[in-house]
Amino acid sequence: MRLAAIILCLLIAAPAYAQGAHNAPWSDAEIAALGDALAEAWTHGLDPADYPDPAVLRALPAGRERDRAARSAWFAYAEDLAFGRVDPRSLNEDWTATVRDQDLMTVYARAREEGAIYESFEALAPAHPDYAALRAELVRRVTLPAPNAPIPGGPALGVGDQGPRVDALRARLYELGLLTDPGRPGEAFDARLESALMRFQARRNLDADGRAGASTIAELNAGEDRRINQLRANLERWRWVAADLGDRHIRVNIADYRLEAWSGGRIERVHDAQIGTRYASTPVFSEDMSIIEINPWWLTPGGLGSRWVETFRRNPAYAYSQGYHLVDLDTGRTVDAYSVDWTGRRFRVMQEPGPNNSMGQVKFLFPNVHNVYIHDTPHREVFTLSRRDDSAGCVRVRDPRALAVWALAGEGWTPDRVHAAFDGERTVRVRLQNEIPVHILYFTAVTDDRGAVRFVHDVYGRDAPLIAALDGAAVSPERRTAQAPDPNAAP
Repeated sequence: MRLAAIILCLLIAAPAYAQGAHNAPWSDAEIAALGDALAEAWTHGLDPADYPDPAVLRALPAGRERDRAARSAWFAYAEDLAFGRVDPRSLNEDWTATVRDQDLMTVYARAREEGAIYESFEALAPAHPDYAALRAELVRRVTLPAPNAPIPGGPALGVGDQGPRVDALRARLYELGLLTDPGRPGEAFDARLESALMRFQARRNLDADGRAGASTIAELNAGEDRRINQLRANLERWRWVAADLGDRHIRVNIADYRLEAWSGGRIERVHDAQIGTRYASTPVFSEDMSIIEINPWWLTPGGLGSRWVETFRRNPAYAYSQGYHLVDLDTGRTVDAYSVDWTGRRFRVMQEPGPNNSMGQVKFLFPNVHNVYIHDTPHREVFTLSRRDDSAGCVRVRDPRALAVWALAGEGWTPDRVHAAFDGERTVRVRLQNEIPVHILYFTAVTDDRGAVRFVHDVYGRDAPLIAALDGAAVSPERRTAQAPDPNAAP
């Protein structure tokens, strides 16, 4: 669909551009540069077979046929680099993130006029350092020698165990750079091996218990093909992300249970996060944070609220002990659960601020169709776990006071003023004059503080469908045969 729109724009604009250098016949040098770029599509995680064969392009004699083929190839590859090969909504209908905005017609014209065909593709790819790091890792892994033999299956391995499976475990961790010594055959599972294994588990968001159970061994045995495909999937995800996320913004990586507060192109704060369960998964989307509410009331959502209405009917004492109040939807007033007439009445449950409030001490609001927000939680013990998919879809954040201090600094609030609001008893609702873009994203290959790539657990199982789509993306017939228009051709 995007390519069809591009072609229409070019047709409309053709008379104005008819005399430009970008409408001149393609030179041999430009054809060679186009071929070089297409041959390197794999370095972006794209399949060169999806585009014209560079050798075929070079073999075409100069003329209109070659010009049409070159233009068509340029736009097909440029579109995939600029917007992604796969439509994310075809994989997840809840996907509503901000998309990249690129004017391919202008890029094409500039590339032709400046003789910068190869460079134009590099400029269209995401400029974020993480994209460059994932791309470099993809190239490195494609050229790596074959890894050691996989670790055989069996019971979980731990300190004191020994044998061929322990030898294979030690060899794999040595291969990954987590051990400096490959050890000797038959050497027992010791504290050094346990420590290396725990570091591996922590980097993958697995339970860092120092034991090699089924999940850990599966990750250790992940061959280069799996990692290469994981890199391809995450390069594609970066092509879906808007180039400008905002000078001051919040970025949540669902799969990494991580919230980052960015300003001026650098991370200023990092917070652990809890995300939705697999059955109430946190969606990917972007919205602007407009309200921060300290010591909030919680208006229970439909499903969960109905359970609390039933609790008020059966055990009002318990509901009141947890800070809940029963509200008559017809009058908007709180009612006494002990004496109210339940017949034919509609109720909603609200929870007052306090230590048991499901929103915790603060919620960060950015109105969205998913009804998903960032907030504190009384269930802080979950932050001690490596896997933290425990919420009903919202993002729960660790150390929310510090995040509120960061966010409200943009409104001129001092840290003391923020802490005073938290320590007070009343609800404080701040409408932001400087709204903060919030981007909820999903990446299973990320960079660490040193810029090295690490792979995290695909908690929602989204990699496989994306890889399958990249390998067999449903491309319409017109997409495969369409050509950018020849401005000199008859209408």
